[in-house]
Formats: sequence, C-alpha cells, structure tokens
Amino acid sequence: MKPDLLHLLALTFIPGLGTATQRKIIKIARPDELWSFSQKELHQIFRKKPEHVDAFSSDKYLEIAEKEIEYCQANGIDILSYLSNDYPEKLRDAIDAPLILFRKGNYDFERKLHIGVVGTRKMTAYGKEFIEQFVEDLSEQNMAFVSGLAFGCDVTAHRMAVKCRIPNVAVLATGLNRVSPASHAPVAEKIIENGALISEYASFHKPESMNFVLRNRIIAGLCDAVIIVESAERGGALFTAAYANSYNREVFALPGRVGDKFSLGCNQLIQTNQAYMIRNSNDLLDYFNLRNRPKPKQTTLFVELEDDEQKIYDHLKAKGRQQIDKLALDLKIPIYQLNTTLLNLELKGVVKPLTGKFFELE
Repeated sequence: MKPDLLHLLALTFIPGLGTATQRKIIKIARPDELWSFSQKELHQIFRKKPEHVDAFSSDKYLEIAEKEIEYCQANGIDILSYLSNDYPEKLRDAIDAPLILFRKGNYDFERKLHIGVVGTRKMTAYGKEFIEQFVEDLSEQNMAFVSGLAFGCDVTAHRMAVKCRIPNVAVLATGLNRVSPASHAPVAEKIIENGALISEYASFHKPESMNFVLRNRIIAGLCDAVIIVESAERGGALFTAAYANSYNREVFALPGRVGDKFSLGCNQLIQTNQAYMIRNSNDLLDYFNLRNRPKPKQTTLFVELEDDEQKIYDHLKAKGRQQIDKLALDLKIPIYQLNTTLLNLELKGVVKPLTGKFFELE
C-alpha cells in the first residue's frame, strides 16, 4: 500500500475540508506528516478552523481510507492521486480539481482532444439528431467524448460513442459502486471497454443533489471543449459552461428557435458571448483546424535545431498538440522567448500553429 495515497485519501474524507483547503494543507506539509504533528503544529495550520485538529488525533480516517483502498483493489477501481502522473493533466490545471479521482476502466487521458457533450435530461428530437450526427461525423478523429451519464443528452452521447467505438468517459455524481440512474448500468459497462467511469466520491459516499452540480466541473476540467446541446434558461448544463469558461476551455452551444424552452439557455450563452455557435461537426473541426486533415504520418526531420527548438520538438512529439501556455509551463521557457522560438520552428516547417494558441508538429 502506498502511504502517500493512504494519507491523502484520508485527508479528503475529513468533513468540512473543501478542495481549496486541502490544497493549501498539502502545500504546507506532506499528507503522511499530518498525523504525526503535535497539537501545537496542527493549531498553527488550522488557525481559522481549530475543530479540524481532532481529526488528526486518531486513526479513524486512516482506517476508513484503508478500507476504501481494499474495496477498490477488489473491484477493479483505480485511485488516482492529484500528486501522481496518471492523474488527468488537463483537470489538474483546474483550480478546484479534486485531490482524488476514482477510475474504472483502463483509460489514458493523454494525446486526445476531449470533447464534452452535455445538455438537458428532457432532450428533444432536435437535440438527439444533432448529437447522433455530431458524434458519428467525428468517429475518424483522434477524439474522446466526455459526459455525465444522465438521462437525455448525456446518455445519448455515450451510447453513440459506444456505437461508433469512440473512447468516452462518464463522470458520475456517485461512487463507482453504483450507477445513477440504475437503468444506465449496461451503457456504463460498455463505456469501460473503451473508456472509463470517473468519480471523486468513495464507495460509501451517499448521493446528494449538490454532487450533480459539482461533477460538472470535472467534465469541464477534463475537456478541451464543451458542447451545450440543449438547455433551459436555468438548466444544469449551464453550470458546465460556466466551469469551462472559468478554466479557459472552449464552449460551444447549439442554437435553437427563440421560443423553444430547451434552446433558451444555449441561445443566451451565444448572445452573451459565453459560447460559440455550433451547427455541426464541421464548426468544431474548423475551430481546431482539423477539417479534411489527413491522418498523421511518420516524418523525418532533416533540419538542424537549436537547443530550445529541439526541446519543443521532442515535447510535441511525445505529447501531441499543446497550447502555448502549457508548453511554457512544462518546458520552463518564458512566453516571449517561446513565441520567437515557435516562429522559427514554423518557418523551418517543423511546427504549425492552430486556433486557440495550440501548436503541433507538421
């Protein structure tokens, strides 16, 4: 058993400690150190919330965490730590990402464009037709779909992705010991074959209505872009759009007639510049400069590269398409310097710029 995982998991089980507080704590001390701190040291950490000190005076939450790890091991569930390499990189960048994710399905989040497809549970024929055609049209692209396995738009996106054999991820608002709604359990089993079920909740966690709102931040955080298919004026999918915008993800919305109840939310997003209008899959492909592109083929590099140019080339070769801010962070190259180097690489025919400040190898 990994001690760091045990203690980090136990930390997330302590009532009243939100994600923001948990992140502050692990910046001050390693999770495994907390249970060995003195009362004085703990009071210094929890000056504003001294009631949390008692949680580290016993092994109660460590024992709960140990049982959860044993349950997950017995049921094919992976526990992904925020501190580990297998945690989804895009989600890690979100300020309120959970410290722990539970995953069922051997799915790797790297090197794909992840597209969220969400919308009302009371989907209309208009929304259904759009989703089915949209997903089918993108079946040849290097993409994966993400949604919430709810009734209506969500499960339609999942079913279509399964039908087209496209990797897809379902983010649940319950522990992975159950599927809600239960009628979607067969779809969930199919998703695992070529994707994953994801949750931030342990098996003993009781379903709460607020969980269904909070899981929308994980959908948004996992994605490069989110499509809002249909939504009422106050629909739950609008939370996903808000989270996506706050994480600097791209948001698209399907327009509808001004009087249609389940187009009001989408039309509002477009009107207030919170989302781009999307009519079909070509709009998404055009945005990401993917339309009519041939499948990648092996190329040989015949040009001489400077040290920073080589670092960028090697990184893009290993990671695939990357945004300039992420490149600067990963490679520790200042943006102003990176812009110049990327331009040189573009002139040498090594990289090409894409919409949204993305770059990839030619």
